[in-house]
Amino acid sequence: MLSLDPPIPGFTTWDAEGHGFGFASATVSERVRGRVKKNLITAVIERAEAENLLQIIAQKVPVPHLTFWIEPVERFGRLQPLKPTCTNPVDRETCQ
Repeated sequence: MLSLDPPIPGFTTWDAEGHGFGFASATVSERVRGRVKKNLITAVIERAEAENLLQIIAQKVPVPHLTFWIEPVERFGRLQPLKPTCTNPVDRETCQ
């Protein structure tokens, strides 16, 4: 997502385990545990940007069991403001 133009900043990734879609491609240890290793990506982005991102991913990452969902975010923000960083293009004006 960082390699897109423009890049999509502020996403989160983490490891997870899943129970769906069968175990045909599961490793032996995953079959014993009854769970398959998964990776999740979460991003808070505009709906149109999400649709565009899904099209790009479908073209570049043809994974048969890749799953997504879109849900509304009523509010998003920080409890404490961050200090500007000169490495973030959004903050460059305040760093000069």
